[in-house]
Amino acid sequence: MKKFWLGGLAVFAMGCAGNQALLTRTISEAEGMNQAVQTEKLESPATVQGDKELGNAKHLLEEGKKEEALDAAERSRLQYRLAFAEKEAKDAKLADEKAAKELQGDEELQKLYQSVLETELNKKEAK
Repeated sequence: MKKFWLGGLAVFAMGCAGNQALLTRTISEAEGMNQAVQTEKLESPATVQGDKELGNAKHLLEEGKKEEALDAAERSRLQYRLAFAEKEAKDAKLADEKAAKELQGDEELQKLYQSVLETELNKKEAK
């Protein structure tokens, strides 16, 4: 029975150590994403929420609430990912609008060339 309890205690300790490593890694990743957000100068509701969750994760960790800290750190990472995804979507939309304008300009130029060509052909046929 003593071996059973010691074995269980060892498994529990390894699980806690694993959670600590996961928590540390998740907070580090969130901090790295926060740095990237600042470097890119992204400002959105998602980044504000990400900052709030990261601060909350650090506070919960200091209080020893590791599970809650892990959840807050993960929410922080997700908010930062959302901010980057929103930026990519916005950039893609702008690129699409630019391409559409260029295409419209090309179509207008094609119509102009077609008109000039038809005029020249009509002049040649009239001779």
